[in-house]
Amino acid sequence: MASHPSTYTGLTAAQVTERVQRGESNAFKARVGRSYWEIVRDNILNIFNIVFFLLMIVVFALQDYSTAIFAGFSVVTNSVLGMFQEISAKRKLDQLAALAAKDILVWRDGKLVGIPIHDIVKDDIIPIEPGDRLVVDGKILESDSLEMDESQLTGESDAVFKEMDSEVHSGSFCIAGTGVMVVTRVGKNSTINNLSTIAKVYKNILTPTQKRLAAVVQVALIIMLIVLPMLGIAGYLADLTTLEIVRSLVVFVSSIVPQGLVLTAILSLTIGAISISRFQTLIQRVNAVESMANVTVLCFDKTGTLTRNILTVSEIIPLGGRTLPQLQDNLRLYTGSLSYKNRTAAAIADVLPIVSSNGSTPTKLHEIPFNSSRKWGAVGFANETFILGAPERIIDAKTNATTAIQAKTLAEQGLRVLAFARSAQPLVDGQLGEDTEALALIVLTDQIRPDIQETLDAFKAQNVALKVISGDNLETVSSIASASGMQIRKAYTGDQLQKMNDAELRGAVVNADLFARIEPETKRRIIAALKQEGQYVAMVGDGVNDVPALKEAHLAIAMNDGAQIAKDVAEIVLLNNAMSTLPKAFLEGKEITQTIFSSIKLFLAKNFYTIVLIFFVGFMALPFPTSPAQISWVTLGTVNIPATLIAFKILRPKHMAKFRRDVLEYVIISGMISAVVMALMYVVAYYGSDENVDIARSAITLFITLFGTLIFWNVSGIEMFEPRTLREHWRIVLLGIVLTALTMVVPFIVPSFFAFIPPPPLIWALVISTFLLTATLLHVFTRDRRIIEQLWELFQP
Repeated sequence: MASHPSTYTGLTAAQVTERVQRGESNAFKARVGRSYWEIVRDNILNIFNIVFFLLMIVVFALQDYSTAIFAGFSVVTNSVLGMFQEISAKRKLDQLAALAAKDILVWRDGKLVGIPIHDIVKDDIIPIEPGDRLVVDGKILESDSLEMDESQLTGESDAVFKEMDSEVHSGSFCIAGTGVMVVTRVGKNSTINNLSTIAKVYKNILTPTQKRLAAVVQVALIIMLIVLPMLGIAGYLADLTTLEIVRSLVVFVSSIVPQGLVLTAILSLTIGAISISRFQTLIQRVNAVESMANVTVLCFDKTGTLTRNILTVSEIIPLGGRTLPQLQDNLRLYTGSLSYKNRTAAAIADVLPIVSSNGSTPTKLHEIPFNSSRKWGAVGFANETFILGAPERIIDAKTNATTAIQAKTLAEQGLRVLAFARSAQPLVDGQLGEDTEALALIVLTDQIRPDIQETLDAFKAQNVALKVISGDNLETVSSIASASGMQIRKAYTGDQLQKMNDAELRGAVVNADLFARIEPETKRRIIAALKQEGQYVAMVGDGVNDVPALKEAHLAIAMNDGAQIAKDVAEIVLLNNAMSTLPKAFLEGKEITQTIFSSIKLFLAKNFYTIVLIFFVGFMALPFPTSPAQISWVTLGTVNIPATLIAFKILRPKHMAKFRRDVLEYVIISGMISAVVMALMYVVAYYGSDENVDIARSAITLFITLFGTLIFWNVSGIEMFEPRTLREHWRIVLLGIVLTALTMVVPFIVPSFFAFIPPPPLIWALVISTFLLTATLLHVFTRDRRIIEQLWELFQP
């Protein structure tokens, strides 16, 4: 809270209009998400679609409409529907972000008014307070101990003092003091939008799952570009017709690239962000949805999380024979002279009696603003300096042992204790002098949130470790944490941590649950040490002092009422300023991640065994094992429909804890087993039917239908050879049977459309027996993974 001067008139409405017409407004949109063009480009104009649509042109020219309808329909609908769904989701997210955006205070027509960021114009006059992040460049008109952090621009973390006529830049933020600036550069001309490293505010930072998918797609594209010409040449040398060659290429292209998987992941995360907003939780970067599912440690301050952050002065204890009226006068002078009143100073000012001024108020000569590193602030006058801050930083425990013990005793009761002191001499180089005299202890209380016990229990149920990192006294924090229901195994102070080397610090942060009297840099070191120990760390903060730790954490979470810079660096903003919504949001994030994992499992398993089958059959110089219409139809019934039902939460997949074991290894095992068995079956069916390729392909189609349903069941937690799972998930079993039946029946009804020949009984027996063999082998090898573990060991350094 700062007292803004009323001497500034600011611009008039007519002057604002003139500047807007001259293009001197801040109507410049930095990227905050994927643009509409990028959404269209990635959904429609990717390499896969370009190659595929070229093949479709040839197919149409050759009048093979069944291939065009089935192969083309799937790709077109996936791309177009995915594009429109993502555009719709982007609009909703942009609307949510706009609702949470904070207006900027400016002087207009002699009044201080709030306006959107994009309405700022050149020559606007803007007040600056702690926590404010500058969105335009300017020049300082007035400074009251103003300190700016320009680390985002220069890389230097030291505070920069700003005096009158000093330049300030967009991207910097106020850490102490107050000031007033006049805007000099806006929009694309401002510093933050001119710096190449910062202008692109939006960076497409991929989640772990997106990175894996991107790698799969890149490898698949390389293989496609290499093998595609080879398949065409092989078909030409084998004297195949142009139509047969193109059909083979269509099958290969649609099988080699996991079409839509990366886009499905992006879309799932975006829809998840919208869903999570129901819990008063704004997702500023959609990747945070997956991050929530990975969190193992949650770090937070006690203020505003365990407590309501509503400070009240409960007692002022005079020291050294001072009277309460004398102290009230001194405190009134101190708080009234502050450039900015934080919550603590405001709480003290609120309990002081209002007295009429006699016009003899001393003039402030200088101020040292309170910050989290010093743990105290001071205001200097002609004959004295008043200091307010942490007792252990102000009171000498050797010379004032009784007072120090009294402060510690009060802190052990969960009370916040501050020392108020006086120095007859000016502070030299911002250091407390030996003549500092304690005048009083000020005791403040803060109410514990009524729902905090339930919230902490919800985190424990999700196996999320909780760690309190606070700037307050150890005894105060410990008392409040215990009263909130936390079990404190070990606690450290900032001084203890600063004496530790890196190895000792890593051990301390893992074993301790509470850290007190922590400075911003030490808070960042705690987060970094936890990350080095393999933890996935989320940090909840609301102040300028939390910014280094928020930047260091895997997942940064800010309170909506916190400093603007804290919200700027956060991936998540708690709109209701309460952690009580986070457990629900974490659960939602885990569900979204499971949806993505199950989609990957369904799509990649089908793609993997199809590609391996194509290679096996090619090595044996046999005709292509399937047709575009057949593979597209089977994929629709056994992959696309189940994946859609899971994406819309109609079905819930079996929990998958580890991507490598539960997804990737399953894809490899199922793909290799089924491809080997299918290749053998194809050979038998082909030669057993007097080299009738249509019968052999029809056998493959029936097998893939059965095996696709088995994969769908496995994703849903159903095992064929475990009757208990069949009973527990009987609805999904029934759904799988229905989808299998429908997928099989249609080719029997319109066989010419699919180039399908109903197989004779011996071929049916072959299909069923090989399916049962494959299911048995899959059941065995997904439980005994010694072979695949040996495979991973080959890649270990």
